[in-house]
Amino acid sequence: MAPPPPSAIQYTVAAQLLVEFLFTFALVYMVLNTATAVGTAGNSFYGLAIGFTVVVGAIAVGPVSGGAFNPAVAVGAAAMDLAKWDKIWIPLAADFAGGVAAAFLFLAFDMGGDRRAV
Repeated sequence: MAPPPPSAIQYTVAAQLLVEFLFTFALVYMVLNTATAVGTAGNSFYGLAIGFTVVVGAIAVGPVSGGAFNPAVAVGAAAMDLAKWDKIWIPLAADFAGGVAAAFLFLAFDMGGDRRAV
């Protein structure tokens, strides 16, 4: 017997929180390292690196959590009836936590103020 299609699989809230947190963390960490680090000044790969992070996240975990990775995207999807309002707290909480964790890790590994204003 074939496995059920991905749309028929029900994922737990914990799984949704975890994948949304991980890919939001990856996205924010990527943005901070490509757009604010002095060592990457003058490079033109910002959009490609950030875009591929979003694409990989959407393909890998989009069916699990919806793949918002951004609170504005989550609210916009709910406003357009593409997501459920009663589940909006999942991406909001996970995205906030993932963003804060990425910022703290970036600052922890930022040896000697190696960043520029954006």
